[in-house]
Amino acid sequence: MEQPDFVKAIQNGDADVLRQLYAEQLPRIRRLLTDYGGSDSDVQDVFQDAVLIVYQKVRQPGFQLTSQFGTFFYGICRNLWLNRRTKKSATSEVTFSVDIKYMEDPALTEADELFVERGNLFWNAFQKLGADCQKLLKLFFEKTPMEAIAEQMGYASDAYARRRKMQCKQYLTRLVKNDPAYPELL
Repeated sequence: MEQPDFVKAIQNGDADVLRQLYAEQLPRIRRLLTDYGGSDSDVQDVFQDAVLIVYQKVRQPGFQLTSQFGTFFYGICRNLWLNRRTKKSATSEVTFSVDIKYMEDPALTEADELFVERGNLFWNAFQKLGADCQKLLKLFFEKTPMEAIAEQMGYASDAYARRRKMQCKQYLTRLVKNDPAYPELL
């Protein structure tokens, strides 16, 4: 289907346009999302959300397509995926555990084993921190702005939150370096 025809077909309520949209655009969007760590479920969700957005935008009075339809649709899907990933990482807890099956994998290289051991060392040290430091560092690892961290933690200012973050990081670093296994993992 020609690029402007997609817009006209949507505006005219052509039911066949959806099938053509899936046929022409789904492979591109699947490749985009899987390249960025998306699952098949993510592909379906993002694609369907993008279709709804396109239908809403195209049916708005005065809608003017300023690029090719494929580029327009791809951009919507990409933005949806980036927003979804940002929200997911902001709301999920930071996890440092390691999959046991992965650890038992015979194909695990020495570098991978070292990476896993370092992760475990970090996780054990992190668990020794007080609840306040753990919460603050989790927020920091999730890239929460300092102002928001100060507010969530009940601190008087973001300057104090920065100072407290530095203290917690220094304490965590000391715990890691004081672990007997640390010298072997350098």
